[in-house]
Amino acid sequence: MRIITLLLSTFLVFSANAQQLIDGVAAIVGEKAILYSEVDQVTQLFAMQAKLPSYSSPEVIQQLRVKALEELLNQQVLLEYARQETIEVEERNVEMQLEQSLQNIEMQYGSLKKAAEAFGVDHYKIKSYYEDQIRTNLLVEQVKMSLFSNIKVGRREIEDFYTTWQDSFPAKNAQVDFSILSLPVELGDEKVQQLLTQLSSIKSDILSGKTTFEDAAKKYSKDPGSAANGGSLGFVGRGVFVKPFEDAAFALNEGELSGIVETQFGLHLLRLDGKDGDQVKVSHILLMPLADDGDRKITSDKLLAIREAILGGTTTLADQVELLAADDYVRSRKGKMGLTDISLLPEDIRGLLMNIPLESLSMPVYSADLYHLIIVHRRVEGGKVNLKDHWSDVESMALEFKKRNRYQSWISDQRDRMYIQLK
Repeated sequence: MRIITLLLSTFLVFSANAQQLIDGVAAIVGEKAILYSEVDQVTQLFAMQAKLPSYSSPEVIQQLRVKALEELLNQQVLLEYARQETIEVEERNVEMQLEQSLQNIEMQYGSLKKAAEAFGVDHYKIKSYYEDQIRTNLLVEQVKMSLFSNIKVGRREIEDFYTTWQDSFPAKNAQVDFSILSLPVELGDEKVQQLLTQLSSIKSDILSGKTTFEDAAKKYSKDPGSAANGGSLGFVGRGVFVKPFEDAAFALNEGELSGIVETQFGLHLLRLDGKDGDQVKVSHILLMPLADDGDRKITSDKLLAIREAILGGTTTLADQVELLAADDYVRSRKGKMGLTDISLLPEDIRGLLMNIPLESLSMPVYSADLYHLIIVHRRVEGGKVNLKDHWSDVESMALEFKKRNRYQSWISDQRDRMYIQLK
């Protein structure tokens, strides 16, 4: 359920407040009691979702409390059904999600201990709470999958759904189905060497005491997120940064400066500021080479040669994407991006996507610091949803509508069968 996912991400925010509540039983489902504190937590989550101010009227808050209790009742009905049917979840799935959740907390606060101190709870309770909620979430989803995953919608159902609800569908933006090969501008060796020399000089000035790391970061670093903070990136765990950066950061001793580290973002000078378990606190200075017209021409000419080879039949766009694309997702799809909302694409290539002849290979196009070759396979005009152009969208909405109705009917039936007492 969505509410459990939200609880996982906001437990720490409400745990301190929850300790101040005078607790009691709000309802009983089977053998499980739902506490007032649980209802209050979910109510606050709903208030945050709705962006309600803290001074909202008591009537509005009470409506949210009723909604929160309904969510918790339905959740317990699903869990009780799972208990009766002996449905269980795999512990490895719980452990995997628990590890990710704890890593997220550690990334935000530096460590579980520091997070616990910030919110006045014991750190072992954080782990225990997350483990319980993850297991509950997985179990609920498993029950729903077992009950509703086989639901299908036929053509007649889709058409009837569209006829009934078509006036409530939001208008669609124009969409394009296209394939793309994108290459970053290749920089000459001379520019990279200039940056290497500059960053080496900055390191020498720091080591000699001519400047501090913080002042150098503020003056030279091209990372807007950290430069203002003297280059500090705070505490991080493994898997957050690209591998060359991560390897360098975890190899340093506290207070030590790295050698020059090259990533796809540019050249970095790192300093290790501290360690806490599997977390490191690191600062960096980033220098980024800037392309000029000569660099752009080299890359454009490279794509022109690829274009000629594709048109000549000696290769395909898909082959070149697999060979050259830097983006793993694009490469895995061989450049085929599927039907995409035009508003999600860079503004400076929208006109091209909407106007070049279908199945025609474009000339190299420059956008967002990349050069692109593009083939547009299909275009769908925006406006009112219709069955001809948006069949798959309507089918998905009809299926979700049917699942939701089936779920509500099942929940109602189960609640009639189970012992439920509202306090």
